[in-house]
Amino acid sequence: MKWISADIEEYIKAREYVDTVIIPLIPITFKGDMIPIVEMGEFISILTSELEREYKGRLITLPAFTYLKEEEPSTLSNRINLWNNTLLQAGIKNVVLLTADPDWKLNEKDVQATLLWVPSISLKDLDKKYIEQMVKSQIKSIHSIVINLWKKEN
Repeated sequence: MKWISADIEEYIKAREYVDTVIIPLIPITFKGDMIPIVEMGEFISILTSELEREYKGRLITLPAFTYLKEEEPSTLSNRINLWNNTLLQAGIKNVVLLTADPDWKLNEKDVQATLLWVPSISLKDLDKKYIEQMVKSQIKSIHSIVINLWKKEN
């Protein structure tokens, strides 16, 4: 389910079956080499869309948590932990953060949600079929982690 009115209406009706939220973490910068930062966001957006399509009815994908690449890690942790706590209080059991930014992995201990880091892939010059293969490969890895989260609930 996406963060759109039609899907949220569906969520409200079936709230007991939707227990997981995916939050894509998207960096922004206007300093230095911007292209790799933009590519991180593109790749994570594609993965998030594919996860939503595959698990529609079991999870909600929220709009991206965007942040300045130059922000202090402690500020980012505090901000994302506020999101996490708010979602948990609303009855969400699993909050999954999806990122290609390795800085999040370095500060994972300060984050209260499940953090999934995947290496970013530049999609700019790749054939569409190869992109689909790469996305499917990453989704398989994410799939096992999400399934394990759901198994822990039971």
